[in-house]
Amino acid sequence: MRASRHGLHVLAAAVVQRRRTKDSSPGFRAHKEVVVFSKISLDQWRAFVCTVECGGFQQAGEHMYKSQSAISHSVNRMEMLLGQELFIIEGRKAVLTSLGKALLPQAKHLLGAAQKLEHLANQYQPGLFTEQALAVDVLFPIELLQQALQEFALEYKDHRIRLYETALSGARELLEDGKVELGIASSLPSGYLQEFLLNVSLICVVGASHPLSEAQGELSLDDMKNHRQVVIRDSGTRNSQNSGWLGTSQRWTVSSLAAAESFVERGMGFAWLPEHRVQQGLAQGRLVRVNLQHQREREVPMYMGYPEEYRHSPEVRLLAQILRERCREYRPG
Repeated sequence: MRASRHGLHVLAAAVVQRRRTKDSSPGFRAHKEVVVFSKISLDQWRAFVCTVECGGFQQAGEHMYKSQSAISHSVNRMEMLLGQELFIIEGRKAVLTSLGKALLPQAKHLLGAAQKLEHLANQYQPGLFTEQALAVDVLFPIELLQQALQEFALEYKDHRIRLYETALSGARELLEDGKVELGIASSLPSGYLQEFLLNVSLICVVGASHPLSEAQGELSLDDMKNHRQVVIRDSGTRNSQNSGWLGTSQRWTVSSLAAAESFVERGMGFAWLPEHRVQQGLAQGRLVRVNLQHQREREVPMYMGYPEEYRHSPEVRLLAQILRERCREYRPG
């Protein structure tokens, strides 16, 4: 496993401030370390995160049903406890300082973890001790995930499983917000334990009734511009991403891999889809692979990651181990 050196774990840490104090002897000055333990509440962390996501103190106040001065006071109190500024004001906008940028991902994780803890407490029943939440990119082979979860359930049969199917930045966002313990995607947050699992091959396909299915010879990407493309929407809400070739203006965006497959099979457009998902359709003649000169196939790496604090969690370690072993043995088709 590898962990980013840039991870910052200071949410509830002591803030050490160095002050000058005078000794009773004239002219003597010494440095004394005074440890001030931060007492930053969840509500203050929430005000900090909301100010960033909403774009300012006033907007954060409206979102949290509080006055602008209450939000500003919460942030000022945090800055006093931390001994550094979290925001600087540029015009009418509050802009994050370098400390604010470093704290933001961990603050989101803290708030998400607190929300999850409350959820677990509310759902608690005797004999049902915990829940495993994971975010998995839709490109990841579903049969691998099913095998891993079945094997995990043999050891933890009373655990609840909460699965988020994500696309592009969705898994990253859920990990950052502390809503899941483990994520699988092509891009994960820095500061998390990560390891490579496998590559997913994407190939360009159309339905058997689509005009491109009968095209002669190799096609260029320019040839594709006159046809409709089907793409999957980013399930993340903060920093939406695009991936792959998006050269046509005729584009239909869907929210699931199943919808993309169905649209393509009906001849409604072309798409780059996981090879392991379209093999049966190709074999049965319902789908046709487009003969491209370039980008005939794209490899998308899948990584597994989780917060460093879960390194010693037996549940997370077991699930990670099972996924690692199943991916090592995996052979598409």
